[in-house]
Amino acid sequence: MKKIILILIVFSILISCNKGKKYGFDSPEESIKSVLDNFPMIDKKLEKVTKVDLDSLSVTLYKNPEKKDYDEVLVFEKNKRFYSIPFFSNMYFDYWDFINEKQPLLYPKTNTTFEKQMNILVRELNLKPADFTILTKVMMSNILNTETNLYLKPKIFENYVYSTYRVDKYKLEESDSCINRTQSVFNHILKDSEKTMQYNQYFLDSENGRVYELINESRKRGELKFKIKTYRIDCFSHRLNI
Repeated sequence: MKKIILILIVFSILISCNKGKKYGFDSPEESIKSVLDNFPMIDKKLEKVTKVDLDSLSVTLYKNPEKKDYDEVLVFEKNKRFYSIPFFSNMYFDYWDFINEKQPLLYPKTNTTFEKQMNILVRELNLKPADFTILTKVMMSNILNTETNLYLKPKIFENYVYSTYRVDKYKLEESDSCINRTQSVFNHILKDSEKTMQYNQYFLDSENGRVYELINESRKRGELKFKIKTYRIDCFSHRLNI
């Protein structure tokens, strides 16, 4: 009987501690400061450029509008608690962990990845599967303006160079090489679309020159497990008039 009482007391203490735990930050400014402290390479002159509110959830994009090749910060909100993640340019290869990257890493290491940051976001804001689905949909559709159903859109991958501002540190890429890399990404997407069971979603971020592959690894009701793969499709070259 004493053991049962002891177990009940411990269980009650654990519940009380969990209820008292605060997730994330009190304000967007605090959460952004945390990102800037951890990633000093990000420009501190940031402005709010886009925000989407959905009841208790929201996503906001901050960036320096004066910079052409900029790094950004995404601020997520749940129940008035906030958490921010860096949203680097393609120069930071280790952050995006590009699947198809052959260029050497020449910019400072971030020592993290987009996937890791999204997992920390889930933990910090105590996101449930439904919350995560809504926030990722808003981020991809309304903030980044990505395209989906890519297997039906071969023309956006064929004979097209997604140009980027020239970066002198990197070797200029031949347009044929860029086209071939982009075509290989489309072939991968097309092959995946032929599978009977679909656990992957692909998003084309034309502005940032990336394709995101979001892989749902949840197999149980109420479980939230995912992977994110990223493919670089931009080209380090002079801008082309197409």
